[in-house]
Order: sequence, then structure tokens, then C-alpha cells
Amino acid sequence: MESLLGGLPGAGEFERPWWFGLHSVPGLAENVLTGHEGEYVDWFLSIGTQGRGIPDDVRDVFAEAYSGQDALRAAFSHYRAMPTTAEQIQNAAEGSRLAVPTMAVGAHPIGRALERQLRPIADDLVGHHLDDCGQIIPLDRPQALLELLVPFLTA
Repeated sequence: MESLLGGLPGAGEFERPWWFGLHSVPGLAENVLTGHEGEYVDWFLSIGTQGRGIPDDVRDVFAEAYSGQDALRAAFSHYRAMPTTAEQIQNAAEGSRLAVPTMAVGAHPIGRALERQLRPIADDLVGHHLDDCGQIIPLDRPQALLELLVPFLTA
């Protein structure tokens, strides 16, 4: 959902945002952001919901979860693992196919890139694009997401 699948073809010319670089450098983001986690979380929650934001109580849970050096290090670890993960995805895609029903959901800014990446390797793929939705789909358009997920999961 609203992400890319490693370096598989189909993502087009999508350029990774600046924070991928910041989060990838061991120790850098943790050192820069400690003490400013709330402001950083607020920025992501705002752009990820196209400025609509989320309720304060939900925001507070995110800010608490991402507070402190250890929490930030854990949060950024998946960015640091991306080269290894991309290689693993590429190897898996070369040797097999997704035989299970698969759904790709895109919004802004990634759009249908994930669907395009999955199309050549998935036997049963359903793709959707949510208009007027930011990257954090479950927070920005939860009802629209449920309307896609429930029929897919119950089929």
C-alpha cells in the first residue's frame, strides 16, 4: 500500500524523497531529531494526509512511540535495510511468482507504481488508486481503505 517494492521494474521515474537519505545514515537522524520528535512527526502526519492531519490523541501516540534515540533508531532501521531488502525482493521475484490473491493500493504521491511493479509477478492482482488521499492511507482515508479491504479479504 502506497509504497514501492524494492527496485523492481515499474516504479517509473519516481524519486525517493529527501528523508530516505537522512534516515539511511546510521546515527544522523537520531542525533538531529532527538528533542524534536513531535515536530518531525507532525510534519509527516500533515504531508501524509495532504494537510488534513489526524486527531491529537492519535498524533500523541505517534510522537511518544518515536521519542528518544532508541525509538528513532528502530524507526529508521528499515530505511537502513533497504539495499538488502531490495536485493532479497529481486531474488525472490526472479525465482517465483505471487500465487495468492494480491491487492495494491496507491494514493499520492506513489500512485499506481506498486501495482505496476506487482503486475508482472502476481497471478491474481487487484489494483486501486485512491484519489484525494495522502501517503498514509489508513490515517487519511480509513473508510475508503476499508471499502477496498473488506470485500478483498472476504472474497
